[in-house]
Amino acid sequence: MKVDHYEIESEIARGAFGVIYRARDTTLDRRVAVKVLLGDALDAEDLSRFRAEARAAARLSHSHIVSVFGIGLSRGRPYLVMDLVEGDSLERQLERQGPLEPRAAAALAAKLAAALQHAHDQGVVHRDVKPANVLMAEGEPRLTDFGLAKDLDSHSHLTQTGRFMGTPGYWAPEQVRGDGEVGPAADVYGLGATLYALLTGQAPFTGESLVEVVSRMQEPPKPPSRLRPEVDRVLEAICLRC
Repeated sequence: MKVDHYEIESEIARGAFGVIYRARDTTLDRRVAVKVLLGDALDAEDLSRFRAEARAAARLSHSHIVSVFGIGLSRGRPYLVMDLVEGDSLERQLERQGPLEPRAAAALAAKLAAALQHAHDQGVVHRDVKPANVLMAEGEPRLTDFGLAKDLDSHSHLTQTGRFMGTPGYWAPEQVRGDGEVGPAADVYGLGATLYALLTGQAPFTGESLVEVVSRMQEPPKPPSRLRPEVDRVLEAICLRC
């Protein structure tokens, strides 16, 4: 199977918005990751937005951000070419190993904060910061998936039954409600929610539907120290302030 001049070798992951493949760039003879977006046919405005977002992501150059090499359209499907990161997502690591020690959680969150600061300095907002979008390579985090698919369809996080296809527990309140433009503050919220998961092993809010999640967001989440007494109060305060 080929996507233009990228020879597909295997499937790495599949989600609601796309499929990520391990591939070989036959022109440069190097291994890359190719993400092919899924969903209904995209109109000209969608494709224009996709290209603009991809170009913005390609401007980012940071040790804790997965690099974007190029974009294209194959068989009517937009695709994104990225650096191939050999490693599990932070989400899978947490599922397998449980929460991190507080000091390690703080160090990892600081690296993600630096990556987001770099992106914001370049005018790029991620929109979907969560453990599933952090790849771990030799113990180092790399933020991926800068909201390209999310921006193509602002309603794609819901099915007709109102159930989530994504991970709403990490979204800022304005994203869940669909209020206005999503800016850097939403990334700060997602970072805080990710730190919460690093400390406790779970998102600050969970639910089976939009209504349930929004209802639970009316009250503050349980302090991490309630779930893990060894969590430092200063770190907890930083986490809950995001």
